[in-house]
Amino acid sequence: MPRTQRSKTGPNAADSPEEDEAGSTEPLSDTQAIMAALKRTEQCVLTKIDSTVTAAAGELHTKIDNLSRDLRSEIFNVRTEFTKVVEDVRKENATFVTRIEGLEEGANCYANRVVELEAKVTTLSSQVNKLVDKTEDLESRQRRDNCRLVGVAEGTGNIRPEKAIAQLLQDALSLDYTPTLDRAHRGLQPKPADGDAPKPIIIKFHYFQEKADIIRKAMGAGPIFHNGKRFYIYPDFTLSVRKRRAAFTEVRGLLRRCPGVKYGLVYPATLKITTSAGEQKSFEDPTKAKHYIETELHPRDPEGE
Repeated sequence: MPRTQRSKTGPNAADSPEEDEAGSTEPLSDTQAIMAALKRTEQCVLTKIDSTVTAAAGELHTKIDNLSRDLRSEIFNVRTEFTKVVEDVRKENATFVTRIEGLEEGANCYANRVVELEAKVTTLSSQVNKLVDKTEDLESRQRRDNCRLVGVAEGTGNIRPEKAIAQLLQDALSLDYTPTLDRAHRGLQPKPADGDAPKPIIIKFHYFQEKADIIRKAMGAGPIFHNGKRFYIYPDFTLSVRKRRAAFTEVRGLLRRCPGVKYGLVYPATLKITTSAGEQKSFEDPTKAKHYIETELHPRDPEGE
């Protein structure tokens, strides 16, 4: 017996099986009924999906709009802050430019002043050197009549030093006259302890000729003794001249080991050498003099003397 089709009621009546092109109302088979049910289910699912997607799309669009609005607001705020920062930097940069320009002007001014000062320092240095040389010359001229006695025992001539030293020079050098001394005194160093070298004695001659005569005789007399102790007589040079002359001590020691060579120190400190062949050399630098002696004059070994 064929099944009778149940009528469909409700809002989904539109989903009932469609009539065929000839408008047939014949009963449906089981397969057709299942297919029709599946189609109706598909339509329902698609409808729900569409509605869900539409709702989700609406919410998404709303969120995107909100995010876009917030992003535009943040971008505007960032641009505002950035513009303010850039403006502050520009102001500070303008201040720095002004300061740098001021510093450059000051530096140029100071550079010009430094150039002027350097020129003045050069001039003043030249003048100071001239004054030093002149002062040295004046001091040396004041000492032209002076001599230094080194090695004379302490206590000699403590009461009347001029008379005692004049008698000492006459006896030690076998002079036929008594030198006329204007002044005689010990050096200004502290008094030496027992056993130390005595302080030198500075004497001033009244006549330069007597001083020159005593220096010549002292140089040619060999060792000079007083009370059994050797002492030395030197011209009284300034401290700087004495240092310059003392720099040639080693060189003069080498020259003493060169047979036939004559030498001498010319004021203030120039070493003059006359070789055995008659060749003359002058040196103001002890190093150059030493090199010349060792390479050209060949001093003897100390053991061979």
